[in-house]
Amino acid sequence: MIASYTFQGSTRSTAAWPRQVLKASWRALRIAAMACAAVAVSLGFAHLVHNVALPNRLQDFFTLTLSILVEATPFVILGSLVAGLVQAFVSEHTMLHILPRSPLGRRLVLSVTGSIFPVCECGNVPIARSLLAKGLQPSEAITFLLAAPILNPLTFITTWEAFRFDRSMVVIRMGGAFLIANFIGWLLHHHPHQVELIVPGAIVRADIHDDHQHAFKYKKDRFMQLFVQEFWSMFTMLSVGAFVAAGSQSFIPRSVLLSVGGHPVWSVLAMLALAFIVSLCANVDAFFALAYSGTFTFGALAAFLLFGPMIDIKTLLLMKTTFRAKALLLIASLCLLCSLAIGLAVNYAL
Repeated sequence: MIASYTFQGSTRSTAAWPRQVLKASWRALRIAAMACAAVAVSLGFAHLVHNVALPNRLQDFFTLTLSILVEATPFVILGSLVAGLVQAFVSEHTMLHILPRSPLGRRLVLSVTGSIFPVCECGNVPIARSLLAKGLQPSEAITFLLAAPILNPLTFITTWEAFRFDRSMVVIRMGGAFLIANFIGWLLHHHPHQVELIVPGAIVRADIHDDHQHAFKYKKDRFMQLFVQEFWSMFTMLSVGAFVAAGSQSFIPRSVLLSVGGHPVWSVLAMLALAFIVSLCANVDAFFALAYSGTFTFGALAAFLLFGPMIDIKTLLLMKTTFRAKALLLIASLCLLCSLAIGLAVNYAL
C-alpha cells in the first residue's frame, strides 16, 4: 500500500477572487513572454544571420535576450527532465529513511537533500507539505524549502557555467544558502508553538490507495506530464527574466546603472528587490545575474542568487497555502537580512 496525500488551503471565500485574478494575470504574462520570446529569437536570428538593420538599442536588446535564452534553455530542459523523473519515480520515503533523530541533525540533512529532489522552488513546496504530513516540524520543512532550490546539482552546474570567470560565486552561493537555511531553521525551532506557523487545516491526513495506481505506466505518463509542466513554467519565467535583464541593460542609461550598480550598498539593495520581483527559477537565474556582471558589484550578484530562490513573489504565493502570513513575513525578513549581510560582506571583503 502506498500513501498519497491530499491538501487543502485556506477556504475563506474572500481570498478566492484575488487568487484567481493573480493566477489569470500570471498565466497571461507567461503567454505574453512566450510570444515575445518567439519575436526576440526571430529578430535576433534575422539580425545575426541576414544582417537585418535595427536601431542600436533594439539591436542590443534582442542580442542580449537571445544570448540568455540560448545559454539557459539546455539547462531548462535538463532541469525539467530531472524534476519530472524525481517527482514521478522517487518517493519521499527515500529521504525520510536517512534523517537523523535529533532536530539539529534532521535540519542539517534536510538542507542538503536538494541533491535527491533537484527541482526548483515551485516543485519543492509540495514536497515540504508531504514532509509536514509525515510528522516533521515546520522548522525542518522550512529549512528544506530554503536550501533545496540552491543546494542541488542543477543549480550548482548552472552557476558554475555562468560564472566561469570567477568560480568563487559557486562557493559563496552554496555556502551562504546552507548557512541561511540552517540559521533560520534553528531560530524557528525555538518558536514556542511551531504549530502556529501553519495555516489551520492546511495539512490533511493521508488517504491510502492501492499499489496499482502507482504502476510503471502510470508513473511514465506522470513523468511526461510533469516534464511538460516544468519546462513550460521554467522557460516562461526565464523569458520574462531575459526581457527584464536585456531591457534594463539596453534602455536604462548606462550612467544610471553604473551609479547604482557600482555602489557597495545600493547595488545589493537593488538586486535584492529585483530578485523578489522577477521570480526566476533557481536553475536558470545564474544566467540572468550574469547579464549584470559588468555593471553591478559581485556582492549584489551574490545577494540576488541567494535571496531570489528562497523568497520571491511566486514562492510566497505557494507557501501561503501552508504557512501563516505572520510566519511568511518573519521568514522573508530573515532571508532578506541574511542575504543583505552576505552581499555587503562580499563587497567589503573582496
